[in-house]
Amino acid sequence: MQPGPGFIPTFLYYFVGTTFIVVFVVSKGLDSPELIDTFGNPFRIGIVFGLLVGGVGAYFNSHNQVELPIKNRGAFLAKLKEALTALGYTKVSEVEQVTIYERSGASKLFSSKLFVELDAKNAMVSGRASSVRALQKRLEQS
Repeated sequence: MQPGPGFIPTFLYYFVGTTFIVVFVVSKGLDSPELIDTFGNPFRIGIVFGLLVGGVGAYFNSHNQVELPIKNRGAFLAKLKEALTALGYTKVSEVEQVTIYERSGASKLFSSKLFVELDAKNAMVSGRASSVRALQKRLEQS
């Protein structure tokens, strides 16, 4: 299964975008010398916000892949289906050995697809980091 963008590319995406937007807004908004003295260089403010938003964005939205061991295939599939249903995911399609799960309705606009590849002893789950962590947590609880 081909992985998506990891932590670093996602961090850079959010960092650069946020930094540019904040620098633009701050530089246009700081017309008076008193505000410039208070806030300083707009790039400092942009970089601070960029680091903050980049870290949060990369934590939740980077692509993550986790490998789960399978001891009993039937029990694992039942547990997987139950966990995916609890999270609102339904099976959309199957391409080669990869099963694709997606949320229905408007919620699919704000969440990612989950890709599940099963082999004899392992299951590889791939998708947005927050969705993969939620699924992994549900599978460990049950």
